[in-house]
Amino acid sequence: MHDLLTINPKRVVNLFKMDLYHLTRGRSFYVMVAIAIFIPVMMLTQMNGANNLMAFIGTGGNHVSTAASSAASGAGMSLSMLNILTGIFLCIYIGSDYTTGFITNVVTAHANKYDYIISKALMALVCNVALFVAYLLTLFIVGSAMGVPTGIESIPGFIQLILEKLILSIPMSFLVIAVNMVFRRNFGWSIAITCLLASGMLTMSVQMGLQMLGLDAVAFLLNFTISGASSFFSSATPDPFGLLAIVLISGAWTIVLSAVSDWLMNRLDLL
Repeated sequence: MHDLLTINPKRVVNLFKMDLYHLTRGRSFYVMVAIAIFIPVMMLTQMNGANNLMAFIGTGGNHVSTAASSAASGAGMSLSMLNILTGIFLCIYIGSDYTTGFITNVVTAHANKYDYIISKALMALVCNVALFVAYLLTLFIVGSAMGVPTGIESIPGFIQLILEKLILSIPMSFLVIAVNMVFRRNFGWSIAITCLLASGMLTMSVQMGLQMLGLDAVAFLLNFTISGASSFFSSATPDPFGLLAIVLISGAWTIVLSAVSDWLMNRLDLL
């Protein structure tokens, strides 16, 4: 907690500028953007039976259990795919910092590790925004050209849905950072675990198992996880209470996971 209260804004800005420089100069980011463009094109051309474009966004909401999510969302055909891409990008980027020894140039033994963590989270947010824009523009342009209806019932609701997904991507990025603090140089494991967590399949599977065992009350608590909230609280219809719940859940997980990442960087032999 002391590290959280002693963050150096100037150092965070300098680290963030350096991360943005490497982000725009490296190939990994552009590969992820290309994949974000390819995914909706592939889905639209391979799934001609899609009723509307919203099926490829993953509306969730209406306060239904993640176990009852739509088939499209369950198959990963939603914005959760973009969390996976950003997660993989973070794994490659952080793993490279450790394998090349570059981490020793930006994080000294006695420096506040939160500065590094926040910089990486901000970079992930920039990456997420770019992927969201690329994915949605491609989905609606190609979908409209193919004559697929948008399925948007409310423009404010749609905007709120995208905002909710972006807000939830913040604690997800901190979760990925925490995973990378554990595996650091072995970022192959980081990528595998990131794909499992960011897709939401783990939460969905556990929730379904608990419901099959008659433990509905325990299964309901998983709706307050990051991926659980994405399916349970986010909605394509205006819902201020759902948005508030997502803000609170995201804020709580962001604080917890950033503290975990900071603790790992301070306790483990990472440098």
